Amino acid sequence: MPTPIIDNDRCKGCELCVHACPEDVLAMASDINAKGYFFPFIAHADACNGCRYCLLVCPDTAVQVENKGKTTIRTDGLTAKAFHYCPGCTHGVIHRLVGEVLQELGVREQAVGVAPVGCSVLAYDYFNCDMQEAAHGRAMAVATGIKRGRPDMVVFTYQGDGDLASIGMAETVHAANRGEKITVIFVNNAIYGMTGGQMAPTTLPGQVATTCPAGRDVSLTGYPIRIVELLATLRTPAYLARVAVHEPKHIMSAKKAIRKAFKFQLEKTCFSLIEIVSTCPTGWGQQPHEACAWLEDQMLPYYPLGAVKTPETAH
Repeated sequence: MPTPIIDNDRCKGCELCVHACPEDVLAMASDINAKGYFFPFIAHADACNGCRYCLLVCPDTAVQVENKGKTTIRTDGLTAKAFHYCPGCTHGVIHRLVGEVLQELGVREQAVGVAPVGCSVLAYDYFNCDMQEAAHGRAMAVATGIKRGRPDMVVFTYQGDGDLASIGMAETVHAANRGEKITVIFVNNAIYGMTGGQMAPTTLPGQVATTCPAGRDVSLTGYPIRIVELLATLRTPAYLARVAVHEPKHIMSAKKAIRKAFKFQLEKTCFSLIEIVSTCPTGWGQQPHEACAWLEDQMLPYYPLGAVKTPETAH
């Protein structure tokens, strides 16, 4: 019989696993762990159907599933270090997906990640591959140098929306236009997360941020930038897709897109950018499960999911 296994010490009490479980197997305990967080417990073990939704949505790799004597294990694509991200932040989910893809493709030992300033500034602690730190917005410029100097390496950047779509916009456009053979993981949570919740280039019309407490006024700031659609206007062949990680079915689709992006690099086919619509419960002032619902209702209509451009459709 399948059974979730909870690592209480890694848990930050976001409750995403509880809300994701279709059979109400999990519930939140009244006890707290050493870090002061409540954690889930198995309330109805007999009801578990082995769907692994709890594992998929956990942003802290705190959940594994045992089934028929076998237990899922955390990917070797990540280190054992616990993430520093806020409770419910889906950076952890995205990290896991990238780490799994690197490991499953057998390229972790030849991978180099580039992380600039932002919530992911400490990504070198988490990805179990070589990492390079870049100045704010300059990750693609650094990745270009690494890839051109060592074309045998698998090079990826991991960037937020303030970094990639604001201070780094020039690097973004020109790296794509040159067709650099790198893979870009672009996390769009519609806000500056690390620096205090300011309005980002991707903040939605009317969305509240610390620098627009009355909501984004498009008459003053313009409309949010759709990065994949913007880059799709370039003639250079590329793989541009938008995915999301707020619920299990989308997480599985996101992994497929990330895998495809890395395979295009291995085949020396094209520049690839995967935009991942993500949540920022702290910056949005919402509970993690509320942030997931807000993403579904508010972000996806403006940022539709799917492949916007592929090498086959490039002109």
